[in-house]
Amino acid sequence: QKPPATAGATPPWSGLTMFEDIVTSVTLQLALYFNTMFSALYFVVTLGEILQKLINLEFKSSLNRAMIVPVFVFWSGAEIPRFYFGYVGNLNERVPQMSAFLLTTLFPQLPSILYLSVVQEHKFPFDQIAGYMMLALLLLEMVVGYNALRALIRRKTAQFYRLCQDEEETRGLINS
Repeated sequence: QKPPATAGATPPWSGLTMFEDIVTSVTLQLALYFNTMFSALYFVVTLGEILQKLINLEFKSSLNRAMIVPVFVFWSGAEIPRFYFGYVGNLNERVPQMSAFLLTTLFPQLPSILYLSVVQEHKFPFDQIAGYMMLALLLLEMVVGYNALRALIRRKTAQFYRLCQDEEETRGLINS
C-alpha cells in the first residue's frame, strides 16, 4: 500500500520546501541553553559577592573598587540581549542577529568575565571557578557560533544566487 502523498513532507507553515537544508546549530543551541542557566546562577552569586566585598573588604586600589560594579552591570546588561541575538539568530537562521551575538560575545562579555574572574583585587574561589567556566562557555559559543554563521552565510548566498538565476530565466522567457 502506498503512503499518503503528504507523509514525510515538510508542513506548509514551516516556510521550507522539501529539499531545503536547515543550518541551525544544535551544539550552539545547547551551549546557549546551558550558558543561560549558568548565567542566572552566576548573576545571583556574583552580585552577593560584590556586595560582600564592597561592605567588608578594604581595597588597596580605589580604581578596583570603582571598577567592579560598572563591569558587573555592563556584563549583566549585555547578557540578555546577547542571549536574544543568539537564540533568534540560530533558530530563525538570521545573519544580522548571529553577527550581533558573536560581537556581543567578543566585546562586552569576554573582557567583563576576564576582569571578574582574573583581574579584580579580591577573588573568592567562586569567582575563579565560575569565571573559568563562563570563559569556557563563551569560547565554545564563539567557535561554534562562528562556524554556524559561516554555514548560514553560505546558505543565504546560495539562495540569493538561485533567486538571481530564476529571475534571469523569467526575464528571458518574458523577452522571448
